[in-house]
Amino acid sequence: MHKRYIDMLICPSCHNELIWNIEDEDEDRIINGNAVCPSCKSVYEIRNEIAVFLTNDLSRNDLWKHGESELERYLGENPGIYDKLMNTPEGEMNGADYWFKASYFESKNDFKTSSGMFKNAYKKIYTQDYIDGWKSQIDFIVNNIKSDRPIIDIASGKGYLVEKLLKERKNYVVATDFSPTVLERNKEYYKYKGLYDKLSLISFDARKTPFKDNSIEILTSNMGLQNIECPGEVIKEMNRITKGTFMSVMFFIDKEDKIHMDLFNKYGNAAYVTRDNAVDTFKKAGWNVNIVNSFLANIEPTPEGKILKGASVDGFPIVDTRIEFCVIQATK
Repeated sequence: MHKRYIDMLICPSCHNELIWNIEDEDEDRIINGNAVCPSCKSVYEIRNEIAVFLTNDLSRNDLWKHGESELERYLGENPGIYDKLMNTPEGEMNGADYWFKASYFESKNDFKTSSGMFKNAYKKIYTQDYIDGWKSQIDFIVNNIKSDRPIIDIASGKGYLVEKLLKERKNYVVATDFSPTVLERNKEYYKYKGLYDKLSLISFDARKTPFKDNSIEILTSNMGLQNIECPGEVIKEMNRITKGTFMSVMFFIDKEDKIHMDLFNKYGNAAYVTRDNAVDTFKKAGWNVNIVNSFLANIEPTPEGKILKGASVDGFPIVDTRIEFCVIQATK
């Protein structure tokens, strides 16, 4: 983690100041150490340059770690399936099998192989409308950052937006995620890509971030909000820590799309599923909202694996439908 962020950080549990104990460092970064809250006695570790600000009161279900370990375990226990996955010509593989083959190479830090495969996999999995609509939003955010201040990206996952920001902007960037596992992957990946110099990695739950009030000028997210539990809490927390602009890639479904409305309601994450829902959620948390760069995309269910039977990349949509990609620009 770059030392430049120390003055922006507080205890995510009680919002008090932290005492920093640095064990290993270089000119720019903390390599190993911890941050201690003298008020609530919480201790937050920095290991191998990744800061972990997860709190004890919230569950820690690291889906990235679970998914990677399950894939390796399954292929290890089924050598016939492993051989078929590795030896079937790429042109004969469907999108799901191809994606999980790429994921296997990625788990071995073979980014030269996996990064090219993931790029090709999108064309096997998603409609061209989906790809064009999503990329349009990424481009919009990158092209509409007007300051050279650090960019904090929420729920970064593998960091598709982060990668483009690092390539095309001069800003320092913080990739954040609930999962330390995916941030460990990101560290190795961005080193491989030659993009690590301006990147810091911080793990926390977006409901309880370690940032001070009004400390962030540029906040971004790439469809991360729609994957986080308790959306109302999250967007209030984003409002607390932001003094500038929050730009988030989103997609909306039509409120008359009953099949998919029922799907999102079932899993309790309908707060952003339609335009009206998203605007209402943001406004209740104190934001002023503009929806920009609208792109209507026809999308289809993603394929299930034939070699890895039943494996799928995305559970949405269930049937063919149309969604609206956009960017929410939110200010206080």
